[in-house]
Amino acid sequence: MTAPTTASKTKPAKTPKQKAPTLIICDDDQMTRKIFRAVAERCGYEVIAGVESAIEALQAVAAYRPDVLLLDLVLPHMSGEDIVAPIREVAPGCTIVICSTYDPAAAIRNGAVFVVPKGSNEKLESTLNILKARRAAAGV
Repeated sequence: MTAPTTASKTKPAKTPKQKAPTLIICDDDQMTRKIFRAVAERCGYEVIAGVESAIEALQAVAAYRPDVLLLDLVLPHMSGEDIVAPIREVAPGCTIVICSTYDPAAAIRNGAVFVVPKGSNEKLESTLNILKARRAAAGV
């Protein structure tokens, strides 16, 4: 009679944890920033800054080089539309998502990628999930 054998227990190989994509929110309305933050965090993003002006957005993007910028078009002192091209220069890998109730045509011409109407949190969540899936597929 032979002794029963036990299957060796092997642990699955650990895969390196993928870094959460980073995101900056630029909107002059504090409540909107809070809502956008909640949606972004629910989608697995690390919100690294919430700013209220176009100038602050440009400074934050230059400093942090986020994966995504959620950008309102109507902002104090300078429009979001006016900083799309400069953002493209300082952070070409940053995906710009326009979140506004205004016509985003000029911002799109300057390099914004997605447009999400304000108040459509489901569309924002869907857009952020698509962007995250694209990053994962690219191995980033």
